[in-house]
Amino acid sequence: MFCSNCGKQNPDNAKFCDGCGQPVASTAAPQYAPPRQQQYTPPPQPQYAPPPQPQYAPPQPPVYPQPQQSPFAPNAAPPYTAAEAGVSPKSRTTAGLLCFFLGWAGAHRFYAGKSGTGALILVLFILGWILTVALGILGYIILSPLGLWIFIDFIMILMGKFKDKNGFYIKN
Repeated sequence: MFCSNCGKQNPDNAKFCDGCGQPVASTAAPQYAPPRQQQYTPPPQPQYAPPPQPQYAPPQPPVYPQPQQSPFAPNAAPPYTAAEAGVSPKSRTTAGLLCFFLGWAGAHRFYAGKSGTGALILVLFILGWILTVALGILGYIILSPLGLWIFIDFIMILMGKFKDKNGFYIKN
């Protein structure tokens, strides 16, 4: 048998290596032992718990910002009261006059803070007149729906149903 440490050959009955002194493993055949059977234990299963259900909460009324008290006029009334919450500070008369006289330019929409649709009305108006001058009746295809749009805006302003950019009705 050979030493696993230094590789020197030793007699078969040697317990220690003659060269290095390390214990030598015996080459005797091991006794056969039948394998032990293990009992099967299933892995632990997670317990089922239904997902938590959301609790019903009744809708809350909207909270409107409270105006700051001015240091220059401590007894002045706030710009709006709780009864007028949701109403724009813009004037309905001003919006109506702008729509009637300058609706073709989208002035009433600029006044309400809707600058995107105000610019669209102005561009469509200019484009409609350019096509009318250049091609005749073709420009009226743009100008007719534009006039209807402005007329509907005018009626909405008169009824107090026109909204500003914040979604508040222009009623004052």
